[in-house]
Amino acid sequence: MENMVRHEKHDEILNAFEAALGQGNVKDNAATVNAYFGDWLPPKTLGQSVPPEFVVLPNGTMETQKVVKICNRYKIPFIPVGSNQWSLATAPTRPHTVIIDSKRMNRIVEIDEKNMYAVLEPYATVAQLHAEANKRGLYIGSPEASAQSSALAGHTFQGLWGVAFRLGVSYRNVLGMEWILPNGELLRTGSFSQDAGCGFWGKGPGSDLRGMMRGYCGALGGVGMVTRMAVKLHPYPGPKEWPAEGYIPNMTSTLPEDRFHWEIIKYDDLEGAADFMYEVGRAEIGGVLQKWPTVYYIWWWASSNEQYWETWKSRIFQDNVKYAVGVCLWGFTSNKQLEYEKRVLEDIITDTGGKRIKQEVFDMWVPRTANNWIRDTNGSRMMRPAGTFLALKLASDTIQSSIDLVKSGCEWVEKFSPPILDCDGPDWVGTYDFSHFGFGETDYPVEKTPEDLGDLMGKLLAMTKEDLQNGHENGIGPFLGGPYHAMAGPVFKYDRLLKEIKKAIDPNVVSNPPHNIPVEE
Repeated sequence: MENMVRHEKHDEILNAFEAALGQGNVKDNAATVNAYFGDWLPPKTLGQSVPPEFVVLPNGTMETQKVVKICNRYKIPFIPVGSNQWSLATAPTRPHTVIIDSKRMNRIVEIDEKNMYAVLEPYATVAQLHAEANKRGLYIGSPEASAQSSALAGHTFQGLWGVAFRLGVSYRNVLGMEWILPNGELLRTGSFSQDAGCGFWGKGPGSDLRGMMRGYCGALGGVGMVTRMAVKLHPYPGPKEWPAEGYIPNMTSTLPEDRFHWEIIKYDDLEGAADFMYEVGRAEIGGVLQKWPTVYYIWWWASSNEQYWETWKSRIFQDNVKYAVGVCLWGFTSNKQLEYEKRVLEDIITDTGGKRIKQEVFDMWVPRTANNWIRDTNGSRMMRPAGTFLALKLASDTIQSSIDLVKSGCEWVEKFSPPILDCDGPDWVGTYDFSHFGFGETDYPVEKTPEDLGDLMGKLLAMTKEDLQNGHENGIGPFLGGPYHAMAGPVFKYDRLLKEIKKAIDPNVVSNPPHNIPVEE
């Protein structure tokens, strides 16, 4: 079997898993395990990952706990996965790894309309939850990874979704959790800690442990597996069924005009865009506020790779949206609120010197793509031009600091093009909590050859190390998980804390090593 060495007790371990889960829910055949060690991200292309030895499919908290205890008994590593779209964290790098696939845990257990929360399992998607919430006059955000991703996993990983401008990033919506620690113990938080039959309460008693699971980019499977979570839902002024016409990849979506209104406002530079975003936040209007990079417009819009490159050559987007900001106004209470927000927005556009993009470009993009920042379906198109993409300068701070960060990111992209492909201002600046903080990210497609990817990844890590040696954090590293924390921890004096936590709850180092920090000598 490719790149895989079987454990000397393979058959014994297999029998233990089958006794716990049933024979049909444990796989060790080549066809299955080879499907679980990489995707569009670099590890597989660069030969950094290996196939797992087992793939197991528990059904619920108790069966998951049995799996984790078996892994501890034989001291073999495990990796929990939801939608499994992030191989930087979920591609096995150790022999004898067990993938805990949550496909059988795909239920939305409960939606409490009165107290506005939902209880869900790891394989329930954002699209499922969003659709069921909409029927009840509620909603939840969607990450740019697309709504087919795990809603539970999204709440433990960053969660900078489009609607976070209004409702806050996803990890603030985490309420109760059922959490299997790496040593096999079951931890319940929030209301679940009191065996309450509800999930409305996120804190206490005692220390609030949510930060240990979520952090900035989560623990990447390094602190066990959450098997059930209660999440906060929010009031929604839209229709009970998501409006859509046509068929993928040419589907359009237009929300009711008496409650939703999109505008895309263009500026001469990033500073002008920042002024506009600050003013919209200060006025506390709108539900979505994003400065998308040029490349996003075509990534999300194009129906095929051929259409992507033909549109790129036409420059219809590059010449119209480079420093544009998209804003969606929401009439949460009534149409009167929406009309009021339109007037406020008009004053802000005038005061900041903004101009609407050409109506032709607006009509091309908005019906087909804009509402992806409310329920995303097109995020996976980011991989279309090159089969992969890379990112750098991913940091949360003020909007201005985010702009400074993406500017330096764009300079880096320009320096290494090619093998970085055309992306013309790959500067994404998101705004959250009414513009009280921003997020900067520089995304770019790159030639997907081992030589090009390896060279760029090496330079990226070298840049990270250099910045850390100078006492700076450039926003790249947290997405790399444990290897980054091993570099940054000694600089910012938190590595000992992370290691002590990891050793306390994972004495056998079985929960997705090397995350969330390497502890092996």
